[in-house]
Amino acid sequence: MRMKSIYIFVKLAETNCDFNIHKTLGIPRSSMWSYISDLEKDLGKQLINRKKQSLSFTIAGEEFIPFAYKIYQTYEESLLNTKIVDDSPVGGDILVSITKALSFQWASMDVIKHLYTDHPNLKLHITASDTITRDEENASDVLIRPFGDSENFIKVWSISYDHGLFASKAYLETMGIPQTPEDLLSHRIIGYGEHTFSYFEDVNWHLKGQGYGLPKLKPHLTINSTNAIFEAAESGVGICSASIQSNDAYKGELVRVLPEIAGPFIQTHFCIKKNATGRKLRNMLTFSSYFEKHLSSLNIKISRLEHVPTD
Repeated sequence: MRMKSIYIFVKLAETNCDFNIHKTLGIPRSSMWSYISDLEKDLGKQLINRKKQSLSFTIAGEEFIPFAYKIYQTYEESLLNTKIVDDSPVGGDILVSITKALSFQWASMDVIKHLYTDHPNLKLHITASDTITRDEENASDVLIRPFGDSENFIKVWSISYDHGLFASKAYLETMGIPQTPEDLLSHRIIGYGEHTFSYFEDVNWHLKGQGYGLPKLKPHLTINSTNAIFEAAESGVGICSASIQSNDAYKGELVRVLPEIAGPFIQTHFCIKKNATGRKLRNMLTFSSYFEKHLSSLNIKISRLEHVPTD
């Protein structure tokens, strides 16, 4: 019985038998079927109902789920406990769900090179999207995004974002500096568009015309990427909503417009699976420490949360 087959089965269990998880795992769908077929052969039982329209667990498959979790958890713990803790290598797969903006920061910074230099056996599988489904959420080992309360995840640390209105110096020199909220009606406004941003319903707070002392504004440009919105504002396209911390994160030079207007307060959380133990837990906390160091280098304040597990 290959442990990789158990791992694949566990990930399927977390997504209600959604084989599209192969995209997050970074393997072909056919390879997933190969692992499951090998597991079925070893157990002598069919675990998956193979139907063209939908796939589901058989009764035997449903019954095997808690045992699969236990087998894989025991495997991870044994890898850590069979060696001296300080010498136990960091390595293995970590599935990370992250927002587009944070993915851009992570992928573009040198710290990812340092992470892999120090821990070459670690394998990150990063899915970048501002929208996350329940199945994708359940399949992830780590979430780095705005997030609510969950019985499946622990919030390790958070970053706070205070939103306001921003524009480039060049734009303001050409179009003028708004002196009142009503002045915004004669300016070009950039919005997120009618798209879902999971756990951040007020992403277009500046367009709604209620609750923040602003008139209802019609966007001249919409982009469903907060990073792209920031870049559009830097290029002089118009006035955007951005966090006060964005200039540090993106090394930008946007100017705050109508500073008396305070937008929503949002927290991005670093969350890990609550049932993670042993080697898996240590991998996650190692990944977390590298990310924290990078954010600290950008002068972005990190708030540690209670009930943080240790390795």
